[in-house]
Amino acid sequence: MGPPGTGKTTFLLKKTEELIEKGYAPDRIGYLAFTRKAANEALSRATQKFNLDTDDLPHFRTIHSLCYQSLKLGKADVMAGNNFRELGEVLGEKLNGSWNMLEGAIRVTTTADKMLFLENTGRNQCLDHETQYNKTNPDFSWMHYDWFCRSYKKYKETNFLLDYTDMLEKFIELTTVPKLDVLIVDEAQDLSALQWRCITKLAEDVEHVYIAGDDDQAIFKWAGADVEKFINLEGNIIQLTQSYRIPKAVHKVAEDVIKRVKERRAKKWIPREEEGSINYHRSYEHIDFSEGEWLILARNNYLLNNVQMHLRSLGYLYQRNNALSVSENLLLAIKSWEMLRKGEAVSFERVKSIYSYMSVGKGIERGKKRLTHADTDSFYTMENLKNSHGLLVNTIWHEAFDRLGVKEREYLISCLRRNENTNTPRIKLTTIHASKGGEADNVVLLTDVAGSTWEELTVNPDTENRTFYVGITRTKENLHVIQSSTNKYFTIAY
Repeated sequence: MGPPGTGKTTFLLKKTEELIEKGYAPDRIGYLAFTRKAANEALSRATQKFNLDTDDLPHFRTIHSLCYQSLKLGKADVMAGNNFRELGEVLGEKLNGSWNMLEGAIRVTTTADKMLFLENTGRNQCLDHETQYNKTNPDFSWMHYDWFCRSYKKYKETNFLLDYTDMLEKFIELTTVPKLDVLIVDEAQDLSALQWRCITKLAEDVEHVYIAGDDDQAIFKWAGADVEKFINLEGNIIQLTQSYRIPKAVHKVAEDVIKRVKERRAKKWIPREEEGSINYHRSYEHIDFSEGEWLILARNNYLLNNVQMHLRSLGYLYQRNNALSVSENLLLAIKSWEMLRKGEAVSFERVKSIYSYMSVGKGIERGKKRLTHADTDSFYTMENLKNSHGLLVNTIWHEAFDRLGVKEREYLISCLRRNENTNTPRIKLTTIHASKGGEADNVVLLTDVAGSTWEELTVNPDTENRTFYVGITRTKENLHVIQSSTNKYFTIAY
């Protein structure tokens, strides 16, 4: 049991190290995680810690990846975006074939996407599609849904394709699975009933099995996660009790929220010695973001839009859902241009990047912008570009890049004046679901929620209490709670 910041991954890798030292072969150790991010982190830390290559640890991966590997599949065997679009055309339905797990809700706009999501969720919960339909009571008819499910299955069979849920189902049917001596399953509170069946099959005859997680951080129930299975697991319990992240003040608020959850394992864990702080604000506009590391969290992605506009207006560089607020191509062009102005040489690709922000007749001679006669393997100086490739200017970047929009130019100038680090932005905006596993010295938590989330909060409060608990416990020093601007919000007590 690993409450927030208690070093669960470190503990699991230490156990792995102990077992390797006892003679257990690395290639007979399975370390499975719910997300690719968690699996990659464990693999990276393990290869460094044990001085191994990634090939030495073939079973450090996600559950889906293990099934993919065991079934000996290739990319051509798996449903991809073009297949979903083709299926949609055949059925006369608009189908994207994807949903956003970072939202904590179904982020789809078409009926077909909703039906696809419901079909996959049902199979992950080991339910037939009629039972899942009756359980969910969606806004489309049973006849429409039944026709869609049968058509989807037929399309996959006709084209010899599998989707990700099929991989789990096919894995359970295998007569031979990877032979392991050690099995470690991380983030197990987020596993679906179908994934639990895969784990049960894989764990047969395995000498050491560690199931790790924290039911208080189970925030993917909406996508089929079976948190009750984790809560009711039997076996020897090792609970990590010392958090290396959470200060006292934040721990107190987090405990107040999580104790609202009815279905949970009771547990005690200890915060750091530092006090930390809880700060309440009427608006995020009252916060000074000029220094320090910040993580700005919202329950629903659209709630970050106004925060993003505010940060841009003040000239702060930020990252939203892993995307930098400035085009990386533009940053590359600026850096390359300044290199040229200092007399340095840059690659052909960098020149192309620079030219993309210059107009013909202003920055580049007509007929020269495509660099038709340039050698793609050569490096170029300012003098060389002027003499042979039509460059007309050598002024500072925000004058030379005339194709750059005024707003974008002014925003970037403001960021550079603030000496913002373009490599590692101090400020990150994301949803609570996408923040899981992350942390920051300063966390800003918006308490407003969307209408659908508000309905879930009133009907099934456990799910939303866990979600906001995860948001609160990303904090290393100071938590800033933004009071609601609507009548739909999550309550964090003073």
